[in-house]
Amino acid sequence: MNLSAPMNKVLYFFCPRSGTSHFWAQRLSAVGTLITSLWFVYAILNMPGFQYSDALTFIAAPLNSIMLFFLIIVMAYHSSLGVQVVIEDYIHAHKLKLITLILSRFMHVFFVAAAVYAIIKIRLSI
Repeated sequence: MNLSAPMNKVLYFFCPRSGTSHFWAQRLSAVGTLITSLWFVYAILNMPGFQYSDALTFIAAPLNSIMLFFLIIVMAYHSSLGVQVVIEDYIHAHKLKLITLILSRFMHVFFVAAAVYAIIKIRLSI
């Protein structure tokens, strides 16, 4: 059994193909993060109170839950891009770099899934 073809796909996924596309992805995700973060600050400041029930009601509102989805996804994507750059710059051993990049990607996906699950659970329980 030859594992070189699947390994080449994994290595291709994590190798830098174009620094320009990564640069623009990071800048556009920063703009998305800024916009959704400004919305979040505005929405939190306009909440009637800061009790637990007020937070649940806030998350259960359709527009707020959709915007929270966008906030989580954009911030996680931006964070993933930033962590990838740090790993590529400061880890020099190829295997350790590859393992760290894969773990970083899985952790970002896990935290996004957990946050989306929490929002959906709150949305459906109220």
